[in-house]
Amino acid sequence: MKVVVCTHCILNQNAKLEGIAGWPGMIEEVMAIIRRSGAGILQIPCPEVIYEGIGRFDKSVEQYRCPAFQSLSKTIASGVIDQIEDYLNWGYQIPAILAIDGSPTCGFNLTQSAPEWRGRVAEMNWKEVRYIPEPGVFMKILSDEMKERSIDIPIIGIPELPELGSMEEALEKIEGALK
Repeated sequence: MKVVVCTHCILNQNAKLEGIAGWPGMIEEVMAIIRRSGAGILQIPCPEVIYEGIGRFDKSVEQYRCPAFQSLSKTIASGVIDQIEDYLNWGYQIPAILAIDGSPTCGFNLTQSAPEWRGRVAEMNWKEVRYIPEPGVFMKILSDEMKERSIDIPIIGIPELPELGSMEEALEKIEGALK
């Protein structure tokens, strides 16, 4: 009677922006820990895929802060939290929510930032992508709504790139939460 809540791309790397998936299919190391624990999984729908589809371009947190994307994110977050509440009301444990650090929407500790990304992209000479220490658009909305509903579940960020943190540390946090 344990359920882990996961961002969509942890279970389906095919939802990532084309060319940036770090694993084939799913993040196996995370799945192995969840499998060993006997927990089930509640998969969060991917806000980016719903909003723009598979063939989307790279975006920053600043671009996803638009009202339409925030509205979509609120709808998705509300549905996910409704399911979390139902599990909790029936006595299930939800030891963690797993985010994907680096994502402009589903990052928790770090999110991609590039306020200069706009306009005629083919003609621009872009700076290197950078990451800021804050949650992505969806994770911020999810966290805020959980606080409003007095739900306290730890959120663990899994780095989507080695330079964004230690995968080993993230895996240790997941194992610790699932014990």
